[in-house]
Amino acid sequence: MYLINGKEVTKEEFQIPVEDLVIWRGDGIFEAIAIHQGFLFALEEHIERFKKSAQKMHFDNIDFDKIEKDLVRVASNYDSGYMRVIIGRGASKEESKVYMFYQDLIPVPDYYSLQSHKAHWMSGGDFQIDEVSNIAAKSTSYAMNMSHTRLAEKEGFTDSLLLNKDNIVLEGPSFSVAWIKAGKVFIPDLDLGILDSVTRRSLIEIGDNYDIDVSIERISIEDLYEVDSVFVLSTAKHARFVNKIDNKEYSEDKLLPVIRNYFKEQVEREKSRKLSN
Repeated sequence: MYLINGKEVTKEEFQIPVEDLVIWRGDGIFEAIAIHQGFLFALEEHIERFKKSAQKMHFDNIDFDKIEKDLVRVASNYDSGYMRVIIGRGASKEESKVYMFYQDLIPVPDYYSLQSHKAHWMSGGDFQIDEVSNIAAKSTSYAMNMSHTRLAEKEGFTDSLLLNKDNIVLEGPSFSVAWIKAGKVFIPDLDLGILDSVTRRSLIEIGDNYDIDVSIERISIEDLYEVDSVFVLSTAKHARFVNKIDNKEYSEDKLLPVIRNYFKEQVEREKSRKLSN
């Protein structure tokens, strides 16, 4: 299904004019939410982040209540997949449009490898997260991220792993990263300028609920080669094991299947709670 400003349109009508600023300036924001048997997991958290992105990118007078209702309405027609919603600037800075559509499940390869690259466009810890207003906005300006994905693919890797100027691990082009060492789970801190990933938040919640030690820490790529396991987190990837980073091969830690199972339990628990209300 396809919606523009809440109105259902055909696939052929689902178009963004080339004159719109979201096309030729990347002036827009977006969210992607997973569907689990018609249920949108962590919808409230995604809407909360969407609102923050709108504020950071100066989108005013957006009806997020309407967006949330439309997301629920469309998602109820599908068993799995994703809902994607874009708020894009129109032909003038005063105009904005809401584009919403359903997307099928994205296949994840069995063997998952990352090639590390420095990301000059990210703040990388040079600023505190509250020091610059638009740090970590989930904008549609992903071109630099995707350029590193394409570079990694050309070199035979699944995707890229982004680093700051000092080789500190940040995130992937479209996912968060975490690692396991000596039975403990670690994630980078938000002051590195990484996205405030909803799945990353869910991992922290899992740690609290299931007595798993989840800590926030910075790590260099050289030290990441020495950990026990690495995994990625996103709407499409709930703790996906990374087989290889650069020339380093990893073994899957026994804690990773446990974490994935806890993600499933978390989805079902939230779904049951929402349905009972």
